[in-house]
Amino acid sequence: MTIKALPLSLLSASVFLAFCSLSYAKTSSPEAVVSASQQVEAISGATQKREATSGAFVLTKTPEGKKLLADMAADFLYTGPSTFDGKKISGGRNMYAIATSYGNRPENITAELTTDYNPKTGKFIFYGTTAKDSGKILRASKSGTGVSVAWVKQLRESEIKDHGYNYYDSYGVQFDGPVEVLTSKSINTGDPEKDAAALKRLENIMSKSLTTIKEWNLLWQFDPKLSPKELAKAKEQAIRDFMSYEDVYVVDPKKMIIIGYFYRPLMVNPKNAFVYGDYGIDSSKPGFKLEEAPGYQKALRDTNCAFTVSQQGRAAYPFLDAKHPASSPDNLINKLVSYKNQQVFGQSHPQQGAKPLTSALEKIEKMYNGGGKMVTKAEAEKLAKEANGKRQAIYWEDPSKAENMPDRYMITYTGVDSNGKNYVSVQPNWNRYFMLQPNNMCGIATRHSLYWD
Repeated sequence: MTIKALPLSLLSASVFLAFCSLSYAKTSSPEAVVSASQQVEAISGATQKREATSGAFVLTKTPEGKKLLADMAADFLYTGPSTFDGKKISGGRNMYAIATSYGNRPENITAELTTDYNPKTGKFIFYGTTAKDSGKILRASKSGTGVSVAWVKQLRESEIKDHGYNYYDSYGVQFDGPVEVLTSKSINTGDPEKDAAALKRLENIMSKSLTTIKEWNLLWQFDPKLSPKELAKAKEQAIRDFMSYEDVYVVDPKKMIIIGYFYRPLMVNPKNAFVYGDYGIDSSKPGFKLEEAPGYQKALRDTNCAFTVSQQGRAAYPFLDAKHPASSPDNLINKLVSYKNQQVFGQSHPQQGAKPLTSALEKIEKMYNGGGKMVTKAEAEKLAKEANGKRQAIYWEDPSKAENMPDRYMITYTGVDSNGKNYVSVQPNWNRYFMLQPNNMCGIATRHSLYWD
């Protein structure tokens, strides 16, 4: 199974994220879902636009990046092991929002799903259970549009205590795909071969802790002294008992949208420059130390792609170290840092002050430095004075500053703020500066769409 990056055409909906729906092959007669299967004009989604503008390097452009995106989603959804009455399972069960439509009406479900991720293929499968003959799940399987499954980062107690309900650094994953429902009829077809295949499939699903940890421990524990034949019979009986009051459903995603604000660039531009305040620094001052400059500290704090990999930032994001410790090369942050280093410097572990690849510098200059077209400080001041509220970004170079200092390359932003007042904001070109520093995640786009066959 391969992962493809395709042009994005979405129908918008909303459950926690900017959702979208795709049309899948119908599983019921056309008469049953006439209004749900009508052709609707496609609307370009926000994610498609942001993929092209939120970073110089888009992960879907490379096979390594696509694999990294899938691994990132798996790390986001990772729950760690669970224990009940001394019996442990590997985990993977989370609360999700599921959106669909039926008969031209939207429907929304909140449900616990078990994640089954194949790291070799980067493919996800979700398993869920619902009360027997549950209307919403059955309608979703017949809708002809499939379902949209969404998860968002939930704030931990320590985060709420320290920061309140702050979703400034939120991130999430959305999957779109068809849903299949397995019922007691699936194992009572009258065809022994079909029944045996369905039982085998349900046994595989049950072994992944399909039900809650408590129910799973009560239902799916067997005497180790049982013979293979006795064990098979006991498992079949457990499945038949379970399917007498529950239905099982399977979501097979064909598309994923992932948003990772924790590695977003500063993204200061003429539209929002005034929001960030003044990060001005002057590296020409006697005894200047960049790491201690208040302006640098503010910019670092607000630039997650750099802050997250700092000692202070790493401590603030322990959630991202849950699956693999911060020292592991398999850690999500470490893999993203390695990818950025490869894209910009051509190596996974460049030294501080490493020179960027020519192609990478061209991308960064084109996206975040006005194509590298500089004016002088005097020219920038003149253009800002003449702007009179016109929104623009004026890029200029200060040759009196060292090349490795943020205030060597500057931007003057002009425009009108939300109060209708003209503003002029002068600050170092932090986008350019952080992206050209090794060992951070700056430059990687924060929104991506991934498609599977």
